[in-house]
Amino acid sequence: MAEIKSRLTPARVRLLLGLLLAVVLAVEIFTNAPAAAPFLPAPHAVVADVVRATKPQSGSFAELIRTDAVAALELAEREHARSVRDYTCTFVKQELLPSGMSAEQKIATAFRQEPLSVFMHWVKNPGKAERVIYVKGRWNDVTAENPDERELAICQPGVIARVFVKSVKRPIHSPLAREMSRRYIDEFGFGHSLYLILKYCHLARERGELALTFRGESDFDGRPTWVLERRLPYTGPNGTYPDRVAEIHIDQEWHVPVCVHCFADDARTKLLGRYEYTDVNLGAGLSDSVFEPSTYGM
Repeated sequence: MAEIKSRLTPARVRLLLGLLLAVVLAVEIFTNAPAAAPFLPAPHAVVADVVRATKPQSGSFAELIRTDAVAALELAEREHARSVRDYTCTFVKQELLPSGMSAEQKIATAFRQEPLSVFMHWVKNPGKAERVIYVKGRWNDVTAENPDERELAICQPGVIARVFVKSVKRPIHSPLAREMSRRYIDEFGFGHSLYLILKYCHLARERGELALTFRGESDFDGRPTWVLERRLPYTGPNGTYPDRVAEIHIDQEWHVPVCVHCFADDARTKLLGRYEYTDVNLGAGLSDSVFEPSTYGM
């Protein structure tokens, strides 16, 4: 007993307590499950009425999206990758997770294409993590047994927890991360949203199962949009497809999906996810400091 006491110096005790607190915070950040709730329909305020427009100019993107929506989305994906380096926005999401329907979250976000960088600051319903930064290739755990869990993001806990720990690093592709979101942080952004929409359109078209319809013109966040409706043979969360019905608002100037609502049923009464981009500033000219943890005391 005397030998054990002699080893537990004040410095070692503080170190052990600090390590224990860091572990607890790391677990809390990615296990803050939302309260369970039933399927919910999308709020009426964000489902805009769809109206038909006049005949578009021949050869224009507006004509293409009416006549061949898949080709239009493919063109939009190439345009976006070529012309947009970075942007800021407010990202709004609400998802059906294994634990139930999440609360609506509002996240001030900055995105950069090269190197792929995402900064998120939760301004509504943040859970345990207030800020998260991911920069592709910057933080890695080379000792992780699962190669998919080697890439890390740095996470800043809430104000009280920050008194003890400024930040923790967590795998972006861990099972716990999947429990907290239907998408990983490196799947964020207009480009990846287009990629995912097209991924399942291509798969369903190859199988003769795709129904992608141009519904008309509408608006979202005060901007004119074209509305596409995609229907897939959805069989549940473990099936091939991510949803039964997806309503997709494509911004008429930027040609990107500024609003996507996904449902599990034809009647659109069972919401799977809402993904909305507001206050968008394309080509924001973001500096490296935006994705630097020290900028936020992390």
